[in-house]
Amino acid sequence: MLSGLSNCSGLKSLDLSLNQFNGYIPKAVGNLKMLEELHLGDNNLEGSIPEEIGNLQSLRVLSIENSNLSGSIPREIGNLTMLEEVDFSFNHITGSIPNEIGNLLKLESLGLGENSLSGSIPVGIFNISTLRELYLADNHLSGVLPSNMCHGLHNLEYIDLSLNNFSGAIPASISNCSKLTGIYLGDNKFNGPIPNSLGNLRRLEVLYLSANNLTSECSSPELGLFTSLTDCISLRDIRVEDNPLNGVLPRSIGNLSISVKWLIVGNCGLRGNIPDSIGNLSNLVFLGLRDNSWTGSIPTSIWGLQKLRYLNLINISLTGPLAHGLCGLQSLEYLYLSQNQISGSIPGCFNNLTSLKYLNIAFNRLTFTLPMSLWDLKGLKWVNLSSNLLRGPLAPEMGELKNLTRLDLSNNQFSGKIPGTIWSLENLDHLSLANNSLQGSIPDNF
Repeated sequence: MLSGLSNCSGLKSLDLSLNQFNGYIPKAVGNLKMLEELHLGDNNLEGSIPEEIGNLQSLRVLSIENSNLSGSIPREIGNLTMLEEVDFSFNHITGSIPNEIGNLLKLESLGLGENSLSGSIPVGIFNISTLRELYLADNHLSGVLPSNMCHGLHNLEYIDLSLNNFSGAIPASISNCSKLTGIYLGDNKFNGPIPNSLGNLRRLEVLYLSANNLTSECSSPELGLFTSLTDCISLRDIRVEDNPLNGVLPRSIGNLSISVKWLIVGNCGLRGNIPDSIGNLSNLVFLGLRDNSWTGSIPTSIWGLQKLRYLNLINISLTGPLAHGLCGLQSLEYLYLSQNQISGSIPGCFNNLTSLKYLNIAFNRLTFTLPMSLWDLKGLKWVNLSSNLLRGPLAPEMGELKNLTRLDLSNNQFSGKIPGTIWSLENLDHLSLANNSLQGSIPDNF
């Protein structure tokens, strides 16, 4: 691919990205001694990065992302001391991150994510004071973060170590990386307390700590993390689900930045009431509180979250009826309320939820008949109302939900005949009407 360029010794920039090149990166690439930028991303290359790449000592940008590379990262990369940007992400690179990368003292962006790298992060990387972005997600990396990890990373703005095997504590000194806007440490094996010092990161926008073994730093039942984060005025995304935080969500959660759009704290061992103050977060789009031990009913303040698109309250011991206030969430697309003790009827105003696509209120104590308004929601794709006490006939109008792919009305008390219109649902791939009191014959057009 590059063999014909070996005589172009004066070439400073080469961009062959977003093509359909295949074959190996030839060793002759090392002859382009004046090259400052090399872009080979989004191709279909074979083999590994040749060690001759280390001859390009004027190189500032080296970008070979999403190009099917294999093999290991050559140690010779440490010779490229002028490098400012390295991107090998979305390949099949194996082996460890070479220690020599710590020699790249002008590096601003290091992207090695979505590969099969193993081992630990070389200590030298934590001393690259120019580094702004560190992307190592979705590898097989392990080890612990240095207790003084931010001693040299004064300019770090973005760190993504998610989907690896890192363990140990999140250092409280992470707050010394004062320019951080994005912290992605989810899906690892981190343990110990989440440091409240995260609240000192005034520029923080995203905090993703999900699926670890993290606990609360505060000895009080109330989770001090959320109180400390109220000083992060740009915060928009908080995900800490699947951690044993084991505490109470404080009322101060309502003092979080008005910019918060994602709040996901499912399966965290939370107890007590869902704070009414959560309704202060008027820009919430995604709210996930699943698999906790809350008490009481759904706070009415949630029905005031007009921008909410996703609401997951599965298995949180909710009681009481579905309030008509629910029908005010006209942006709602995903409504998950299964495995609770919700009683009463489905509100007749359900047709106000014009954006609704996924509805799951299974395993509750709903009674009475299904409101006809339910079948006005032409955008519905997935409906699960199984294991309730619903009764009455099935309306022919359900056949108008042409986008429906899944319908589960099993384990209820529905009676009468199966309406023939149900067989006009051509996109349906799962249908369960089991364990009801339906009668008559199976329609011929089945």
